[in-house]
Amino acid sequence: MSLEVSDKVPFLDLRAAYLELKGELDEAYRRVMQSGWYIVGEEVDAFEREWAVFCGARHCVGVGKGLDALHLALRAMGVGPGDEVIVPSNTYIATWLSPTPAPPLSRWSRTSGLTTWTLPESSLP
Repeated sequence: MSLEVSDKVPFLDLRAAYLELKGELDEAYRRVMQSGWYIVGEEVDAFEREWAVFCGARHCVGVGKGLDALHLALRAMGVGPGDEVIVPSNTYIATWLSPTPAPPLSRWSRTSGLTTWTLPESSLP
């Protein structure tokens, strides 16, 4: 059986998502471009306030990338030198790099086919 072009499911349709929010996204883009503030500034302040409210938190800090977010989360949890951080083997490099500014011991979790090997619950604090 051969697939016809019409039988294929698109992987990701970013255009549809954009068109759904076009007015709001275009207006936000214009505000940022007209202000000249691409980092920090009023738009980031507004995002941080609104996200904190959405999450029920007192504060929110916007960061530049996921690596920064992971690193700050580990620091907030008190993870530091000598601590062990277990990361999945099938992950993005930022997951591995996030502990490195305060390097704990990182260990691969092993994944084989559909079986994931994990630490026994008794070994966890």
